[in-house]
Parts: sequence; structure tokens; C-alpha cells
Amino acid sequence: MELTDPALAALLDWHIAMGVDIALDDAPHDRYAESAATPRPSPAAGGPRPGPAETERAQPPHENLASRAAPPRVGPPVPLFPQDAVAAAREAAAAASDLDALRAALETFEHAPFRDGARHFLFGAGRDDAPLMIFDTAPGEDEERSGEPFCGETARLLANILSAVGIRSDDAALAYFSAWRPAKPMTQPEAAIFAPFARKRIELARPRVVLAFGEAPARALLGTTETLTQMRSKWIDASFGAATASVRVFPSLEVTLKTPTFKASIWKALRDLRQRLA
Repeated sequence: MELTDPALAALLDWHIAMGVDIALDDAPHDRYAESAATPRPSPAAGGPRPGPAETERAQPPHENLASRAAPPRVGPPVPLFPQDAVAAAREAAAAASDLDALRAALETFEHAPFRDGARHFLFGAGRDDAPLMIFDTAPGEDEERSGEPFCGETARLLANILSAVGIRSDDAALAYFSAWRPAKPMTQPEAAIFAPFARKRIELARPRVVLAFGEAPARALLGTTETLTQMRSKWIDASFGAATASVRVFPSLEVTLKTPTFKASIWKALRDLRQRLA
């Protein structure tokens, strides 16, 4: 079946939207040899004009279609492979010189998971300059409904945990690995995309202690393959750019809320928290 010109143009538009940026034909090409070849003299320089057959061979396949201007991109960005999205996140986070710039970089990062499915962007709460920084996995249902960070049941649970060791949650820097509520549990590849922003946040804020709630985000933050059981049994001294901090890992606040036995273990792990902050 022969394709009409409108059908070919529509096919090209679809290729462009999918990220195709080069046309290939059936025959292999040695591009190194082609780039090293001596260019033929042009007719303007006095050389012989190529014949019609030679001119046809010199043109790449579908040149007329490929030379059409690309239409303006409409709709969501073309998805990147996870490793490319992580690289883009590193570049965006590294360019931030302060927390306001980091917030803007994350909010406008078009390859962030959950960005298009959540109602609110929730960067955090509390004191940015606090010696204690707390990362929860993501906003909960109450936060997604109200648009206020750390305002629901998980926030009250966190306040009770800290109060048990003599610390007010208002005196800590409160943050989320994902500023958008996910529709499903966060996977390791998704957490890896958010990790550069979390690491940069620690570098800029320079807390002495970081409490990380959630296995996948904590593993991405620390760059480790250890399980939650292995990580939660110890304090971990880690570097974040020019900053260093002691990190303690726990299950996410949402999981802890549903599993009361976790609360006692978290309290036991944090009994020396005040001494570490002194």
C-alpha cells in the first residue's frame, strides 16, 4: 500500500514526538571514513557537475521529509531512560546555589516521577537552618488533600516521636524525597531520580543529623544496596558534597503509622539524638 504525502507527514510528526533524531537506511555506513573523506569540489569551484544518478545517490533517504521543520512539542515531555533522568536530575540539582533555587529546579524538573499525577508540589516545612533534617518518602493523603506539607496523621506521629526524645518538630527541617504524592509505592529507580535533589538539599542546609524515613529513598540517598534492616541498625556517617551528616534510616512514616511496633524501635534508636545534636 502506498502512503500519501499527508500520511507520510503524520508519520514523521509521530517519529519526532517519540524522539527520533536520525534517519537510517538498510546499508551500514562507516561515518568515520565518510568524515575523513576529501569533499568533492562544488560546481561553483569549477569542478564537474554530478549527473542525475550521482545526485540521487548523494541524497540521504527521505531527505525531503526529514528536512521539514519540527512541529512545536505539545503535551508531556518525551520520557527518558532512568539513567538519563538521573543524569538530568544531577545536572539540575548541581546548578542550584541555594534552597530557593533548588526548590525551583525540582518544581520545574519535567522528568520527575509523579509530577503530573499529584495535585500539589510540597517542598517541606520547618526551619531550613536546623541542625536536624527529616526526610519522609512523600506527602500523605492529608497533605495531598489540603496542600499543606506535614499536616496530617504522619506529621502528628513524627511530632510524637521527636517529643519523646525532647525535640519539637518545628525546630527541625522537614522535607520529602518526592514533593509530589505518588499513586503507588516508590521504586528504587524513581527514588534515584529524586536523590540528587535530596543530597543537594543536605549540602546546602548543612544539618548535623538526617533522619530518613523510607527504604527506597534512603538507599538512593546513601548510594547503598543494604536492606532496611541493615540500614536501620546503625548511624551512618555520610558525605553530601561539601557537607557531612549522621544519618539514621527508618520505615516510612506512613508504614510506621500502620505498624505500631515500629514506633518503639524508632524511639530506642533516637535516644541519643539530643547528644548528637549538641
